[in-house]
Amino acid sequence: MEEPAVHIPGIVFASFLFQHANRDSDVEGLLLGETHMEQHVTISDTEEDQVRLTQTYSVHKHVCCSQLNSWYDAVGRVDLASLRRVLGADPPERVIGWYRQRRNSEQRMSMRETAVHRSLKAALRRPAAIFLLVTPGAEAGSTHRTEYSAFLSGDRLVPVVLTNMASLDHQAYWTAPAATSAASYRRAVARHSSKLLDASGQLADVDAINAMNSELQRELRMTCGAVADSERALQKMLVDVSTLKRKLGERKSTTVNKDDAPAAKRNVCLQLAVRALLADSPLFATHTLTLDARPVTQVKLRPSPRK
Repeated sequence: MEEPAVHIPGIVFASFLFQHANRDSDVEGLLLGETHMEQHVTISDTEEDQVRLTQTYSVHKHVCCSQLNSWYDAVGRVDLASLRRVLGADPPERVIGWYRQRRNSEQRMSMRETAVHRSLKAALRRPAAIFLLVTPGAEAGSTHRTEYSAFLSGDRLVPVVLTNMASLDHQAYWTAPAATSAASYRRAVARHSSKLLDASGQLADVDAINAMNSELQRELRMTCGAVADSERALQKMLVDVSTLKRKLGERKSTTVNKDDAPAAKRNVCLQLAVRALLADSPLFATHTLTLDARPVTQVKLRPSPRK
């Protein structure tokens, strides 16, 4: 499942705060921009590739309403005709959500805001529209704070990233310029397009860099696969060596036991035979020998009676 995120340029968010500071009441309006999917692949030597999908909502501009409840009724039903009048020359297809600023309130959607948000998603046929809630306030009359949150629904929060006109943490080049209606931007692009853009209007050098990066990624995956295969083969070899060592030890212990058992049995039989044949021999009756190697029979001496 993709992970949503909202990117708002710093200048757009500053205009939010400027309009709110110059109004005596709450402010609401529509958010215009684009939604795109980003794929982030994490390559590891020990684990499988991890693919993470991020659905990014890029806010390009906002349209402030002159008064509250101007494009929906009291129960939250959206009027498309009133919505188009608020947008003016901007097409409804560029609407990715709406916002509201209210003072000294909690960071949660009210029942009416939830109803309006649900009706707006149905009217625009955009099930993933966002709602941006900005709640400025003051603590003890001196410290001012501004809290902001983005919602996909009444209980699902979306992280908000404030950037300086664009995201600073891009991990890939943009293959197409950002869409804008500024005349100065079009003139600047037209002067330099012959050097940077190809016949189809795409950034040619960026496509070449992306192709090279894709080739490097494929080579890296192949190398990681070869390393993983060699590690698995090494583990299997170590297991086989351990098994052979265990079997060899068991075989050695079995051979030693077989050799020792008959020898011990033969020694017992020999001892019994010698005792049976030479039981009456003087050699078994003494441990003392003469100079001629003759046994001396040991006679127990009785103590002499005392006089």
